[in-house]
Amino acid sequence: MKDSSPCQQVADHLEDLILSGQLLPRERLGETDMAERFSVKRHVIRDAFKILESKGLIEIKRYKGARVVSLSMKEISDVFDIRINLERFAYSLALNNMREEDFAELEAIAQKFMDSVDSSIEELSRLNTAFHNIIYKRADNIPLLEIITDLHIKLYITRFAAWDKRENIIQSGEEHFEFIEALRKKELDVLNDLARRHIYNSKIAYEKRVSKITPLALCEKEVGFE
Repeated sequence: MKDSSPCQQVADHLEDLILSGQLLPRERLGETDMAERFSVKRHVIRDAFKILESKGLIEIKRYKGARVVSLSMKEISDVFDIRINLERFAYSLALNNMREEDFAELEAIAQKFMDSVDSSIEELSRLNTAFHNIIYKRADNIPLLEIITDLHIKLYITRFAAWDKRENIIQSGEEHFEFIEALRKKELDVLNDLARRHIYNSKIAYEKRVSKITPLALCEKEVGFE
């Protein structure tokens, strides 16, 4: 685990287990069980849970505890549709506000992403977010950015499914360079298509992963939560 506080170390480990599918959607996370598993006090587990909750990876209910989030197929589809349209709007606003220094930053981050294809999902996600935030900033619409950020958090759990194969990560990286070219040429139609492709990869991959989990497995993991 990373050289950080105990609660962050536990949160990082649990995040890996959730994103890799070793902890299933709706699986109950008991404080006592987790404390024993990681050989830490329960307050460390509670703090770790708060970190995971802020990322949208688990949900915590009073008197019932914590469990891994589970997004229904319809909820996934609805949120992705909203996100695509909002991001297309952001690109349309940013198109005429991009500066040369913005393109230099985008190119540097895009290259770093390609150089980091074998890094952790967390690092790849950080670079991906940094790349798109430069564009969102040029949209000059704070409420829009806040809504898009909230949607990113809600869909964070889907990202590992899209990046569980090296070729998928490389494809995302190549699309970053397509974004830069389209922004330079002010090709809104191309940007709109890229927004759909770039985002829907996560949706399709997550749906495939969830569809492989049997209802019986979900029920067994969820015992005691409701």
